[in-house]
Amino acid sequence: MQSYLHNFNLARATRSRRQQGRILLLYGLLVGVVEAGILLGDPGDRTRAGLLGLAFPGLGFAGWASTDQLWLALGWAAASLSAFGLALLIWFGTGNVLAPPVLWGVSAMFASRPDWAGLDPVPLSADWPVAVGPALWNIAAVVWIGSWRRPRSSRTPAVTANRDRAPVPDASDELSFEDLQRQRLLLDRALQPVQDFRGFEWRDQFQTAAIRYQVNFLSYALATTRARYAPAADAYFEEAQAKLLHKIGDHRLWRYWRLENAWGRLRLDADPVFDENIMYSGFTALQMALSGLPDDLVLRRRDREWRRYSLDGIAGRLADQYRASSYGLLACEPNWIYPLCNLITAAGIKASDTRNRTTRWPAMADDFRGALLREGMRVDGRFIAFRSALTGIAPPAPGGIVMQSFPCFFLNVLDPGLAEEQWHAVRVELDRRDWRKLFWPVDVGNYGFSRAAGYAATAAAAAEIGDAGVVRECLERLDAECPSRSEGGVIHRHRASLWAHCLETIARSVGRDGLRSMVATGQQTAGPRLARAAYPDILIARAVAGARSLDLVLYPGSEATVSTIEIGGLLPGRHYLTGLAQPKFLQADAAGVATIEVPLRGRTPLSIELFV
Repeated sequence: MQSYLHNFNLARATRSRRQQGRILLLYGLLVGVVEAGILLGDPGDRTRAGLLGLAFPGLGFAGWASTDQLWLALGWAAASLSAFGLALLIWFGTGNVLAPPVLWGVSAMFASRPDWAGLDPVPLSADWPVAVGPALWNIAAVVWIGSWRRPRSSRTPAVTANRDRAPVPDASDELSFEDLQRQRLLLDRALQPVQDFRGFEWRDQFQTAAIRYQVNFLSYALATTRARYAPAADAYFEEAQAKLLHKIGDHRLWRYWRLENAWGRLRLDADPVFDENIMYSGFTALQMALSGLPDDLVLRRRDREWRRYSLDGIAGRLADQYRASSYGLLACEPNWIYPLCNLITAAGIKASDTRNRTTRWPAMADDFRGALLREGMRVDGRFIAFRSALTGIAPPAPGGIVMQSFPCFFLNVLDPGLAEEQWHAVRVELDRRDWRKLFWPVDVGNYGFSRAAGYAATAAAAAEIGDAGVVRECLERLDAECPSRSEGGVIHRHRASLWAHCLETIARSVGRDGLRSMVATGQQTAGPRLARAAYPDILIARAVAGARSLDLVLYPGSEATVSTIEIGGLLPGRHYLTGLAQPKFLQADAAGVATIEVPLRGRTPLSIELFV
């Protein structure tokens, strides 16, 4: 017993454990006040029912459960408890911290007026409702103390089996024509006018199907594809990223924050970047960093600029918030901490360091890792889905294996050793259990009934870690359960969300340590570049530059047989070999730019080399 109590040391507890203890203490005080009011104050029947309702949602109605109206009273008690449960879901889904206490208080008030519920004011003769509050508190206290585990502050990375490890991407890689057709689904949406959102899925703006996530991951997917296969192509990739950054600043994508900030944090500020809203600011920071563009995030209201933020400004603000956070992690929804959101945000800070030559991430890396282990994981080493910052509680959540697999995609950017350890646990589970039971049959990108998002997200993480076997298995299952089809040269999966399509593109293009390399090195700009190419007339399967050369592989994406491209980054006035019969040479102008007409017949390789 003494050893047990030695481990139970609140001063050494994690922030979440201390917060749980405070909530338990507050509930104990509430129950104590209710009991004192009932047992010592000799209240009237109506007041007694109201006090019981404060001890537990719906309990006040049990005080009217006399023989003649037993089922009616218990029915009202069950209805009140169900309404409170719905309020908890609203709190989780939208951050509305007001909903649970308001429903609880309304239930207690309603119980104190039995005539409103069609009940006769005849109290129950038995006193068992009075004992419910203390009994529940004692059970909660025993469970809380019994679940005490000292958190591990560090962990030794396990060795992941080297089974079927994917190779590092080769310099000769190019996109297949089939994958180019898959990429067109993303480009068609990214290159449309900035005010249009055709092809995006409008469901809600509070949870996982929100449009902002579709824009973020569309940007991530195009960035990973470009980084691996076409780092020397500006062409329509820069235009797509610029339009996506414009879209993420559209008021329709961030106006949700005025409501969430008001009912979740009791603040009226509508700015989605200013404070603790990393599901917008953190995700957008990574989007800005990976895009390679120097552009700022411009928040627009009524088609006018309202606020402007640079990448460095957002990253600096986020780093300051991490230093001030009592949990060491930041909230996503108001007062809800998601480890995945924090991993994405931290990757954005690290990528911003690369872009802006700052050193924020090294200064916070150890603290972030410690906070992730203490507050973002259970004692068995599994990621939690989310934690309430107000209560410290991390409730069990649906989602299946993807809740453990997908965070590894971003964790590998920040802590490869820990990512290997986490992936090892995922791989063990995948090897031992039925995949259809492990993967949740709901696509969180559109709430449709399919495993598309789960398979695609796990495949993306496996590709980043380098587990080719899991990538292959996930994509095969994706094909079997959500078959793809081609329409007008565009391949898509009818049942899969746009978010799932983005993740599939990442899985097919990122390669082992691909995102980690992108974050660490940023965009390479030296050498000749494919500056302009008409979309969809030309599809870029490869664009890789040497110091004085440019290697291209192009495909026709329309009926055009000849298309003009523009090459930039050339030495002014110098001649280059084209590798074509006509023209055999091209000459750069004074700005280092040249244009050339390219005949397109299926796979069209083109090599631009300095003529010496």
